Amino acid sequence: MHSSLSRVLLLNSNRNLLNQPALLVAIRHTSAGPPPATPAKEGSLTYKYEKFIGKWPKVLALHRTVLEGSRWCFADVKMYFKTRRAVASGQKKMSDLTVDELETLVQSGGELFKMLTLIVILQIPGPGDILILMLIFFPRLVLTRHFWSDEQRREFFQLEVTKALISGEQLLNTFGSPSPSDENKLKPLDKLDSSEMLLAHGLHSMYPLPGSKTRILKRMEALRALDNILPAAIDGFNERQLIFNCYIRKIDIGKKSSTEMRDSLRQYVKFTSRMPNNVYLYASPLFKQK
Repeated sequence: MHSSLSRVLLLNSNRNLLNQPALLVAIRHTSAGPPPATPAKEGSLTYKYEKFIGKWPKVLALHRTVLEGSRWCFADVKMYFKTRRAVASGQKKMSDLTVDELETLVQSGGELFKMLTLIVILQIPGPGDILILMLIFFPRLVLTRHFWSDEQRREFFQLEVTKALISGEQLLNTFGSPSPSDENKLKPLDKLDSSEMLLAHGLHSMYPLPGSKTRILKRMEALRALDNILPAAIDGFNERQLIFNCYIRKIDIGKKSSTEMRDSLRQYVKFTSRMPNNVYLYASPLFKQK
């Protein structure tokens, strides 16, 4: 009963979100959290339901986590496709995009795949109810950052960063561990052999699927554009945004404070600012080794 009713409320919430003007959805950086929710009206189904399950605080917290995570996920997917269409049609250039638009473009292929899968699942009555169990038992494997707590987000992102950096270091070792100045040793993406390409996929958290080379190049282009505007925006980032921006650049997060993460991001942008694209492909492990 609880999961079925939660799903009804969730779908109503997401329909309202998808009907909002794009401007209203783009008022916050995607890394900051879900778009603002409209408070439930007194007497509405949502109001009565939340008042009822409020007798069990843990159930109410889980219910709100599912609703907020779903709204956040829907908003990001909507912005991703809207931004990609604008760039593909020539309506906007990468240099015209805002922080929130660029953040959606640089999400890894693995995360985007999960986001799209979740949106499909949430439309199906049976599997949609399973989301609540996934939230409890398999948050990292099945769900995306939109459904994680801040503590889980720090922990899970660091695990992904560690895996990516291991792949990146192994890839550099195949070239003889070159420095950023050894441009001739750092192969461009289209010159990598099959084993090197698998490591490149691991470095960029991409699935080795058809078209993945193009997706990696597009992701690098968006990330460089985000690097260009980061210095002007970073002072306004909260801890959640700093963690996300370290994650997408595969910078170690660990137990760093907000000040330390902000410093790491500034150093990364300075370190990579003059890199040609064939070197920027390996920016994360090169930055770790510097």
